[in-house]
Amino acid sequence: MDNQRDNGNFDNDGDGIPDDFDWDNDNDGIPNTQEESLQSSIDHDGDGVEDWLDDDDDNDGIDDREEVSDGNPLTCIYDHGNDGVRDDIDFDIDNDGIDNWNDFLDCDGDGDEDEVASRDHDNDCLDDAVDPDDDNDDILDVDESDGAFGIYRYDHDNDGLSDSYDTDDDNDGLSDWFEQNDGWDMTGQFDHDNDGIPDNMDDDDDGDGIPDANENDFDIT
Repeated sequence: MDNQRDNGNFDNDGDGIPDDFDWDNDNDGIPNTQEESLQSSIDHDGDGVEDWLDDDDDNDGIDDREEVSDGNPLTCIYDHGNDGVRDDIDFDIDNDGIDNWNDFLDCDGDGDEDEVASRDHDNDCLDDAVDPDDDNDDILDVDESDGAFGIYRYDHDNDGLSDSYDTDDDNDGLSDWFEQNDGWDMTGQFDHDNDGIPDNMDDDDDGDGIPDANENDFDIT
């Protein structure tokens, strides 16, 4: 969070203590003096911007000040998925069902999965903070039924079950694990009809010949 120690009585972290009197004015648990002496070398989300200069420490697209002051116990400056589990103890930071240590992508097409994707829920090489549709369901985050940072932000098939707990994110009858490991390019975690076209790019997600615009995307009855 931006350290605004020169702003007089400004309360940067919204804790009711003016910055001039607050030993930790960005509410990250690290004393201001320590951050200044270390030149705040901590970069929680690994985006190249040190936390004391970063307005979005966990790279979830929500300004740190809003997360501190919004009164929502689930939003936290160090909880990317806003699931109530801090990133430092969360095995799946972006709630995509893939453990952080296995969450890598080949974003440059060189054949090596060398891009860290632990903050990219739909694994489209766009970090959630800059991705307008985090779960690739073709519904913009801001248009999800419970808002840009609710459960449906990470619920591809919009069944009310977050993708991190849903074993079949695209509701196609094939488990996500199988689709990730079967070695077949046509099956995909976010490709309901397994035609090789991700649902967010497919005009007919269920392959029934009826455009999605004219029906429920996952109408398989």
